[in-house]
Amino acid sequence: MDTLKTIEKLAKAARSEALPAFDVSSYVLGQTRMVQVQRANLLPFEFFAALTAVAASIVIVLSVSAWQTIINPMTQLIAPLQESSLW
Repeated sequence: MDTLKTIEKLAKAARSEALPAFDVSSYVLGQTRMVQVQRANLLPFEFFAALTAVAASIVIVLSVSAWQTIINPMTQLIAPLQESSLW
């Protein structure tokens, strides 16, 4: 019971305490301005993305031509004759 009275006394003392008044709006606004000023350097990522896009385009072109020769077996049969002139 003594613990309960102590808790009640502490709660009454906490209710009578005055809240400190402080303003953090200027600090927050300053931090947001600093974040807006800092700019991320995306140049390495852009270079890597461009290099990857070029590599993917080359792979797609090669795979489409390979797919056409796999699907049509007559293309493989006539492939050596494409280099020779018929006339």
